[in-house]
Amino acid sequence: MSDTYYGLSKMEYNLMKYFWNTNAPVSFSEVEKYCNTELHYGWAQPTLHTYLTRLVKKGILHSEGKGYKCKRSYYPELTEQELAHKYATDFVDNTFNGSISDLLVSLTYNTKLSESDIEELKNIINTVTYSPCPH
Repeated sequence: MSDTYYGLSKMEYNLMKYFWNTNAPVSFSEVEKYCNTELHYGWAQPTLHTYLTRLVKKGILHSEGKGYKCKRSYYPELTEQELAHKYATDFVDNTFNGSISDLLVSLTYNTKLSESDIEELKNIINTVTYSPCPH
């Protein structure tokens, strides 16, 4: 299994956890301090700038200001729950052509489900409300 979290590298995910926990815009120098003192990465400024730029390009992080030193601040574009939902939706769309039933068949194929598993699946299905497919 690879070290990815919602399609992010472990380092990208650790950076995002910091932003999600901070819950306020953070300056480049604050992120740099966190990475080097708390995470012990020992990154040079260009390395940190590269990671932050990747997260911005992925639409997960927002940046304001110019340059990459103290003049720029960052904050999450998505919550962790929103990112998890997006990742799960993209996975189902790309792997199972958007079919939740195909996903469930794949997950339960050659698997002995307990009575409680079956009841839980039934309860989930019964609580889902219909919404037309956006495709």
